[in-house]
Amino acid sequence: MGVWNKALKGIVITSMLGGLMFSNGQGASAENAYTYKDEVSSFSINGSPVRMSGEHVVWRGKGADGSGPAGQIHYGNVKSGLMVAVTDHGRPADTPAIGMNAQGEAIVVWVDRRNYQEGAADMNWDIYSYNVTTNTESKINDTVGQHKTPSIDGNYIVWQTNPSYEMHLYDMESGLLTELGNGRNPVIGNGRIVYKGAEDGDLYEYEIAGGSHQKILELPFSQYVERFVFNGEQILWKQKDLDGNSKYTFMDLGESNSQPVDLTEPAKPETEYKHMSISNGTAVWLEKSGGEVIMKGADLNSGDVFSLGATRPRDFVGFNGNELTLVQDGNLNIRTIIQTEGGSSQPAGNSSNADSDRQSESVVIGPDGGKAAVGESAWLSFEQGTFEAKTRVVLESHSDNDLRTKGKQAKGMTWAGIAWKWSAEAELMKPAMFTIALAPPLETADLANRTGVYRYDEAEDRWIYAGGTVDAAWRTVGVPVKHPGMYALFTYEPSFTDMNGHWARQEVEVLAARWIVNGMATGNFEPKQSVTRAQFAKMLVEAAGLTEEVRDAGTFKDVPAGHWAAPWVEQAAAAGWIKGYEGGLFKPNAEVTREEMMVMLANAAGLKRNESGNVIADYADSGQVSSWARPSVEAVILSGIVQGGGGRIHPGDTSTRAEAAAVIYRWLAMKGEVFNG
Repeated sequence: MGVWNKALKGIVITSMLGGLMFSNGQGASAENAYTYKDEVSSFSINGSPVRMSGEHVVWRGKGADGSGPAGQIHYGNVKSGLMVAVTDHGRPADTPAIGMNAQGEAIVVWVDRRNYQEGAADMNWDIYSYNVTTNTESKINDTVGQHKTPSIDGNYIVWQTNPSYEMHLYDMESGLLTELGNGRNPVIGNGRIVYKGAEDGDLYEYEIAGGSHQKILELPFSQYVERFVFNGEQILWKQKDLDGNSKYTFMDLGESNSQPVDLTEPAKPETEYKHMSISNGTAVWLEKSGGEVIMKGADLNSGDVFSLGATRPRDFVGFNGNELTLVQDGNLNIRTIIQTEGGSSQPAGNSSNADSDRQSESVVIGPDGGKAAVGESAWLSFEQGTFEAKTRVVLESHSDNDLRTKGKQAKGMTWAGIAWKWSAEAELMKPAMFTIALAPPLETADLANRTGVYRYDEAEDRWIYAGGTVDAAWRTVGVPVKHPGMYALFTYEPSFTDMNGHWARQEVEVLAARWIVNGMATGNFEPKQSVTRAQFAKMLVEAAGLTEEVRDAGTFKDVPAGHWAAPWVEQAAAAGWIKGYEGGLFKPNAEVTREEMMVMLANAAGLKRNESGNVIADYADSGQVSSWARPSVEAVILSGIVQGGGGRIHPGDTSTRAEAAAVIYRWLAMKGEVFNG
């Protein structure tokens, strides 16, 4: 890495940390908006599902040596760093759960098929437990059956047996096994077991001390509880009707005469997810919106529903006591929720952590526009009319080490050490401006010229140049964006073996760093090679940063939709920069003449034509300039973008790749988009 690449990395990370540690961000709507901060631990997990209780965590992953298929149970302590391969027998094991017994010892429970033949027609599983402190394992069930979904709290373990939905309760202290009758998905907490009815979609409760069952939720025949979670006091469930509409509802069993409270309105989900969690006044669940999986949260005290950023379903863990936990990039992540508008308090059960290395903001942007910012390090600005209705936008920073090797990168590309991911719950009608702050400012013109914003393309697993204009003070870089996703700053130092010592080396390398020009497969640039009309049109479009796709193709007969240059030629034609010949032809493969190049350039640059006719009078070959091109030629020469040679304009000569690069470079310099050091 060159010195100036190291400098860029330092600048960007300094800017990121400054924004993360001192800014909570501001919402863009009158409704309550929330940001969140992430604290990523070094505790590594490779598996799913993951369950936590305090500092104790269990998951299903590969064997102890990291080989073989996923299907073994693992335990870890995030505080001490202890890791234990609970099973390593190679047979399937699943649905681990973790809890503490009356002695304060961590107990792992799971379902296990070690006692059954692989490939057997039966679907039998056994229930096992493991005491982490005493290193003892026990088989719990005493009958053969399809034992499923164990839950643990204190000295009790509860589970169901399919297909008859028989529920079983085991007391680890006394060794007593009790049949509880029929029910589905029993969950235990604080001496209560909440379960779904075996024959209906209602919820029931069993009190262990009194040994009694009672119905706590009775729904009309057209509605049912699809799934639920229970934390010992509060229940969160997804309630559905026969039309496929669903809503999220909760109930607090700690209140007298507790009643269901709706958190959302009934709606038909785009995609179904089973993930949800509840703890101390906050509920979370997953929804599909705008092509992304969004984690939604609800403050159960105020009823506010808010967005907590995009995630992957398999990364969702739930509440670790009071803290929301995820698995991101193989590491445990603690997400702290912060209310930033409409109130100064946080949702119940959460606390701020100003030392996190990741921050996000979730805001609502209305039709009038607004701004989403990650502290002072990066922000998205939305003009009026970007969204047709109020839309949730999430912007989050990433500095994970494995992003360093994420995606294919061209030789000479260096990641600056931070990336940002943003999502929107509706399509953008026009591009937003994404701005990244660089503090302190960049130190050299060369660094400013070669710094750009790249978007990660998941389908192709590569970083694609999105653009980027550094301001005159070298303090920010901005780029218009319309497609949500992951964006990162890179520096790019392309080099070509045949440009060493060449007069246009700087111009060519800077344009290559901006992906306006490319080299050949040989590694050469071929500076003396002529440029075609299609190639120059492409260079103009790339230099201008035109991104809008032209739907109506076929402006020219010889540039059909399948032509390699069709996207760029169509954009240049739509912008009014190029015109064709009689018969609807563009002649894309014809070598562009210098006067043709100057006409295209004058159009793209919006130069004011000089009608006096005196600007080029002193050039010996001014009379050879075509009448239709003369005003544009004079405007371009007057601007200094194109210069004559030897007292001549050479209007009919072809332009070389080096000359075309130099012309484009001067145009960008005139606009203040490149800098001469």
